[in-house]
This record gives sequence, structure tokens and C-alpha cells, in this order.
Amino acid sequence: MAFIPNQQRPAFQPRPQGTFPKPQGFFQKPAGQMKSSGGAQQRSFNRRPQMVYTNEQIKAPTIVIVDEQGVNLGTFPRLKALAMAEEAGLDLIQIRYDQEKMISTVKMADYGKYMYLKGKDEKEKRKTQKPTVLKEVKLNYAIGMNDLQLKIKKAREMLTDHYNVKFFIKLKGREKIFAEKAIEKLNLIRTELADIGKAQYEKPKEEMSGYSIILFSK
Repeated sequence: MAFIPNQQRPAFQPRPQGTFPKPQGFFQKPAGQMKSSGGAQQRSFNRRPQMVYTNEQIKAPTIVIVDEQGVNLGTFPRLKALAMAEEAGLDLIQIRYDQEKMISTVKMADYGKYMYLKGKDEKEKRKTQKPTVLKEVKLNYAIGMNDLQLKIKKAREMLTDHYNVKFFIKLKGREKIFAEKAIEKLNLIRTELADIGKAQYEKPKEEMSGYSIILFSK
């Protein structure tokens, strides 16, 4: 494929070594970046919304290029790497920078597709990652069975979302004589949620002001 020069790109200005710019934040990609001429695509290398260097933002004099499958295509001077990406109708996306050697490792791919797949992967990781947040459900020792089942249903939703759940029944003053009822209800909760939550202890834990159990999401 013949290289089509990008008329919008400013003339290359050599930059003294060690003076690479820091990210300036987010940039809006202007409309109408893709143009066609004689069947070939021409891609503007302007800045676009991102948190990484792409295309002409990459100032390292030496660039290592890998393709979308992770295959190393070799090491090239900066301008040669930019020309290769433009000719292929793709972007250079920096994935690593060696400040000591002043070498950038980049992926040559479509920027939009790359960011879409990256966001999708991160979303999947968040789904499977178990948060360290502990949700607490407070109960009364005299809670009725219908209300208790509603609490259990809510806790099941939390455990399904990979949250850990603590059930706590507070006993104040003379209410401590109902400790057995509190323990009975907590044991019932543990049994009802055994398929999705693993109890921290074999039996409810006694605290200064009541009893509790902690269920960890399986």
C-alpha cells in the first residue's frame, strides 16, 4: 500500500533528549478524521480522548511495535513507525515506556477498537473481583419470619454481587436474656444462605452488645 502523506501533520521538530512531555489530560478528536483518496485511507494523527500516548504524542526516538496479536514487528525510528501506522490506517498506542533507554513499546491497532476491548476486559474483571466492602444488616431479636425472609433475600443479592455480609443482632440491657433467640435466628440465616455464603465461624460470634455472623461470598 503506497504511503499517503498527512497534510495536517506539522513538520517534525527534533526535541532535545530527555524532554518528553507529560500527558496533558483528555483531548477531543475532531470530526472528519478519516479521508479516502484512490482507495487508500488517510488517518489524522491528532490527539483524542485518552489517558495514554498515541501517534504523534509519542516522542521517544526509538519505537518497538507489536501488532494486535502481540507479535513483535521490530524496532524502528519514530518517524518510520509513524509512517508505517499511517500507511496501514492504524494508530500507535503506547503501552510501555523505558525512560532510561528512551524507548517506547507501542501496539499498532485501531484506537477505537483497542479502547473498546480494554474497557470490556476491565468491566469483566470488576465483575469477578470480590470487593473488600462489608455490608452490614442489623436485626432485632424479635423480628418476624416474613421480615426476616426479606432481609435474607436482600443479603442474597449482596452475596450474588460478591459482597461480604455481616448480620448483627443487638441486645441491650435486659434483652440479653433473649440471646438464645438471637443465636437461633442467626443460625437460620446461615442455613438459608449456605449455598452462596460461607460463614466466618461455625456459630454466631458473641460481641459486647449482641451477636453476629459474617458470610463471605463464594
